[in-house]
Amino acid sequence: MVVLFAPAFWLFLRTIAPVEEQLQERKLYLACGGGAIFGTIAEVLMLLGGFDLRSPTVGYASLMIVAPALVMLVLWLGLRLRTFRDARYAGYYAAGFGLFFGAAHEFWKLLVLEARLGGTLPFPGGLFDAWFGLAATVLLGGMALWLMPALQRDSGVRTAARLALLYLALGFLRISAIERPEPVIDAATALAFAAGAAALYQQGAARLPA
Repeated sequence: MVVLFAPAFWLFLRTIAPVEEQLQERKLYLACGGGAIFGTIAEVLMLLGGFDLRSPTVGYASLMIVAPALVMLVLWLGLRLRTFRDARYAGYYAAGFGLFFGAAHEFWKLLVLEARLGGTLPFPGGLFDAWFGLAATVLLGGMALWLMPALQRDSGVRTAARLALLYLALGFLRISAIERPEPVIDAATALAFAAGAAALYQQGAARLPA
């Protein structure tokens, strides 16, 4: 939990620093708490649908194709709440929502994986799993930063679809690391995934109003 939530909280504080005095404390709590709740809902839906499991017929196709659509749908629904969408600094609240959404979503994913492996994550595979989880947290935070302005312009569906395609492309890297557990491939895909996530978040944060 610390591996995911602590960096998410730190990045959120760095993001809101320029306007921290103008933000409403109540909405900050609602954004972070709501993000964690919606992130948990997204992972529960994944588990109930069995989309996180490898199928003997289609492999990880469900995880690669269904997961981006499902996660983006839940994120989109959460950000559409008027509490955040109509706020003056909606983008900053969206950053907290997205980061904690990602942290909760990836936390439950790691917890379930640990339970399936007998209560412990192997080394170095577990380290790569945690790295991908942290990168996915940043990625979802960046997606929220891009999605909130689109929702305010009533173009949220188009933006969500584009972000889902990006999530699908980066998810392919993650699945490649799962299917071919070789150190070189794991390291290359982990770095590429993290670079894409960081770039999306940085560009989204740069568009925030001062």
